[in-house]
Amino acid sequence: MKTALLILVFHSMTFAQGVSLGDAARQERARQKASTGNLKVTNETLGTAEGPPSSPESGKTDTDATKVAAPKVDDKADATAENPTDEASWRNAFSHARDAVKRAEDRVQVVQVELNKLNLDLLTRSDIFNREGQLAPLIEAKNKELADAENDLAAAREKVTQLETDLRRSGAPSGWAR
Repeated sequence: MKTALLILVFHSMTFAQGVSLGDAARQERARQKASTGNLKVTNETLGTAEGPPSSPESGKTDTDATKVAAPKVDDKADATAENPTDEASWRNAFSHARDAVKRAEDRVQVVQVELNKLNLDLLTRSDIFNREGQLAPLIEAKNKELADAENDLAAAREKVTQLETDLRRSGAPSGWAR
């Protein structure tokens, strides 16, 4: 009985060894070399990111400063975004409009959370002398920022609605809005 158990244990050990540590390391190195995970993110690849506003230098005039601060816009892409004619341009216009709505919704949520934090600080923080005098202007500014963000959201949603109306009036298939 003991010998049968011993034989069974030895056989199970030979099957359990599997891949050695060296083989696993070689396989992982080969996988890493073959992967295309070396993605470099730049403003051009993102397409929507804007750099920080540049401050005009003392030697430049106001017109030079506006030329530097103005982002480069492709005139052809801008014209097709305003007056889409084919399926690709309609889909692109809707994609940009929906992205603008998503960014505006996210901005409203962020500002609302910041406003809620300021209101909570006003109610709960006892370590600030003259809480109302210090936090009230911050809350007022955040309320204005929230109103601006909500106006931007409404404008972005209106842009999508206007695009849908324009698509319908152009006689193009409604599937191009997806």
